[in-house]
Amino acid sequence: MTNTENLYANIRAHIESNYPMLYLVTFEEKHADNLIRQLAQDDNRKIFEWNLARGIVDFKHKQPQLDYRDLAATLENWLSDELTNHFLIIKDAHLAMRENPLVVARLKALAQKIMSDTDANATVILVSSQVCIPPELEKFVTLFDLPLPDENGIEKIINQFVSNVGETIASKDLNDLTLAFRGLSEHEITQLLTRCFQQDGQISSKDAVLVLKEKEQIIKKSGTLEMIVTNEQFENVGGLSNLKKWLEQKAHVLGNLSEALNFGVEAPKGAMIVGMPGCGKSLTAKATASLFKLPLLRLDVGSLMGKYVGESESNMRRALKLAEAVSPCVLWVDELEKAFVGIGDGGAGSEVVTRLFGYFLTWMQDKKDAVFVLATANDISALPPELLRKGRFDEIFYVDFPNKSERENIFNIHLQKRNQNANIDVKKLAEKTDGFSGADIEAVVKEAIETAFVQNRSALTTEKLLDVVQNTHPLKEVMKHKIKEYEDKFKDLKIKAAS
Repeated sequence: MTNTENLYANIRAHIESNYPMLYLVTFEEKHADNLIRQLAQDDNRKIFEWNLARGIVDFKHKQPQLDYRDLAATLENWLSDELTNHFLIIKDAHLAMRENPLVVARLKALAQKIMSDTDANATVILVSSQVCIPPELEKFVTLFDLPLPDENGIEKIINQFVSNVGETIASKDLNDLTLAFRGLSEHEITQLLTRCFQQDGQISSKDAVLVLKEKEQIIKKSGTLEMIVTNEQFENVGGLSNLKKWLEQKAHVLGNLSEALNFGVEAPKGAMIVGMPGCGKSLTAKATASLFKLPLLRLDVGSLMGKYVGESESNMRRALKLAEAVSPCVLWVDELEKAFVGIGDGGAGSEVVTRLFGYFLTWMQDKKDAVFVLATANDISALPPELLRKGRFDEIFYVDFPNKSERENIFNIHLQKRNQNANIDVKKLAEKTDGFSGADIEAVVKEAIETAFVQNRSALTTEKLLDVVQNTHPLKEVMKHKIKEYEDKFKDLKIKAAS
């Protein structure tokens, strides 16, 4: 059975079991209407629809049937009616419930009537782009996410479009575009195919670039994720040999994912990189996307927090669905320990964060799309143990301050990047920078080059760099007590070293 067929069978089973209230989460109201129409035909149900824009409307033509009534008044009428073979459809329910508590109270009363009245035979179907389930309704509502087209569905849409415009499409182009369109709705796919065809009169793999740009637009409009454009190359990450070797292996798997899955290899889930500030965690996240040749998305859990009941959870669900839509991709969760701070501390804020954390854990465990999660954190001891067990991430790496050979490598990278590597004794610099982080070394190089420029553009020398080193207080010195605390915690946790 396809995803749509499974969904239909599941919803039908709930209706036949007299579940009072179903909640369909979708941006595609047309998709929801087609599903409801099919259910009504099969069960011989009458359909009554209320929507926020026009009130009570004819389900088929969307024309108003009465003078406008708000949802609270409409629910009062439905409560007074004899409910026999009814589907009661409510569109944009989340907006109506947020604005008027009377709506919530009457929805609860309606659900209770359907459950207790043996003569009542009705189902309330809420259709909305966002999940908003007040606590008063949680026991009455069953939630369904309407699936986006799967690969077979996308192929059908492409083939239908190509046939309609009198063209043909090569098998490889069809496969490439099917992968590119994953995560988009039928309406979005059709719109993009029209744009692609208008450009050059054909549909081919070249159109995948336009599809990616459209996905960038979707992400920007969502406000829940940020697409990071990065020029960081993997070879510009100094040291971290164990981590780099591990990531190169994962890159090979992702680059040959179909073959790997057929061979029995599981799709990579992701990695957590923990350790000292300024030692390359964020740089590695950016460089990994370049290595994998995949888009990099950044998830800021703090930006998901909303003021309405259920809004934060809805934002988290939407953010992760967007990541799946853009897949294959790298999802970077920065400062993970701050994202889920407060779990188990009690209070309303903690309850919301705990629910977000629970949803994130479940998603990580069950996700099937090629979303490689790269989480970075400084203080791993602040994280709940459920996040650290095997099965969430493929591996957890500890990044320490660079050793002498790694510091040489980091100096070379930053000097070469700025065309200043001639006649510089990086061995001597590495000896004099014990305890410096990668960020400290970069700051030294930048300041020395700026000083050389100001001094009549004189050549950069080892001595100029050493002068800056002499006047620099590295992070390990500035945050001595905090760094010692981190070191003790990481020793106890026995995490795999990145170097």
